[in-house]
Amino acid sequence: MRLKDRLDKDKYCTEFVLAQIEAVKKYFSIPNSKRVFALDWWCERYYFLSENKVYAVYFDYLGEKYPYKPVINSAYIITLKNGEIADFEVVKPDDTTPKFNEVRGVKFDITRKILTKEHVQLWLDSPCCVNEFVDVPHKKAIEFLQNYRKDTFNQGRYLFYAKRDNDYTWLYFIYAYDKRTKTELKIYVDCYIITTFPEKLSEIYVKDLSGKLSDYQILQCKKAFFEYCHKKCEELNAPNFYALEFVKQCLQPIEIDRGWFVTRPSGEPSDDFEIWIDDVLGYDEKPYFLVRNKEHTKIAALDFYKPEYKSTKPYVNAYTKFLHWDMDKETLEKLTIYLKKKYDYTKTIYYKQYGGKISHDKEYTHWQKVIEEYNGNTGKLNEKYDVLPLDLPIPDYTKIWEKYNG
Repeated sequence: MRLKDRLDKDKYCTEFVLAQIEAVKKYFSIPNSKRVFALDWWCERYYFLSENKVYAVYFDYLGEKYPYKPVINSAYIITLKNGEIADFEVVKPDDTTPKFNEVRGVKFDITRKILTKEHVQLWLDSPCCVNEFVDVPHKKAIEFLQNYRKDTFNQGRYLFYAKRDNDYTWLYFIYAYDKRTKTELKIYVDCYIITTFPEKLSEIYVKDLSGKLSDYQILQCKKAFFEYCHKKCEELNAPNFYALEFVKQCLQPIEIDRGWFVTRPSGEPSDDFEIWIDDVLGYDEKPYFLVRNKEHTKIAALDFYKPEYKSTKPYVNAYTKFLHWDMDKETLEKLTIYLKKKYDYTKTIYYKQYGGKISHDKEYTHWQKVIEEYNGNTGKLNEKYDVLPLDLPIPDYTKIWEKYNG
């Protein structure tokens, strides 16, 4: 089915976050005329930006069914100046009364720690995760958003920009303004094409909102956007296409690919692949892990117990879709070496985010770290999933190539 024929509305998450934004505006008395960006979820709190202030809030939710009504339980205002904290105001402190939760007979301390200025500074210096393709510190992302204007993405005849509307259709859509004809157009890009930029015009659909443009004029806009996607955005050190999407996600916003369903073990990265764990298993609900290619287009689901794919179908979960990755022999050999390698926590994402202030007293291989991540996300939280032993032998995954290509 063609892209232009697949524009069905989907409100699976955007309404929920917009309700959060409205709750923040009302609680902090932010005028409706002021723009509010939804930045991030970190340390159990949501972060919103309006002008030079960041609002860090913890929500409770009312109601018996979705969408639930967000109610602010604790609140902080962080005033920024030149990207640094100028003022830290506790509007409504966290409840630090000791609380515990019990899962399968094991008691966990879930007491919430009060947010401090030091925590916020750490967050400002840590990578922004609103969009995995825009990997920059929060302070730089905030500076970019504070300076965002309608003409930020000026491409000669056209302006490309993001704005909030009631369209929940696709992850990738933005607006264009044709300065010559003084008309507005809407650009959709197929969200199943996960590349650094669209590779062909058929992946782009342009809708004339005025109803006055010719097919040729619409094609010109499509070509201009296609060319624009191939240029670099110096402000965010990312392709323009994803800089635009970054702005749109903060305006709209879209909760996608934030690691709620697919999480990445925080081991040192490989240049050839990324290893992921899915919190909600498909494929007969038996243990497997995911290996995604460096282009972020394909995923291989590998069985924990034997050298074979759990499925050769496209991998689909609530938010993403990837084609099956039939891994070549060389990559399978690199994967096997990587899994046997000692896990160095000093090269992990979390260690870098916390400025080297965390310790790790266990000796792991990458294989054992993946098993631990699986158990933490699935096996220990749901009785229908297996809990894997840390001494589980590593299958000889190099045999996969012979099995499926021999």
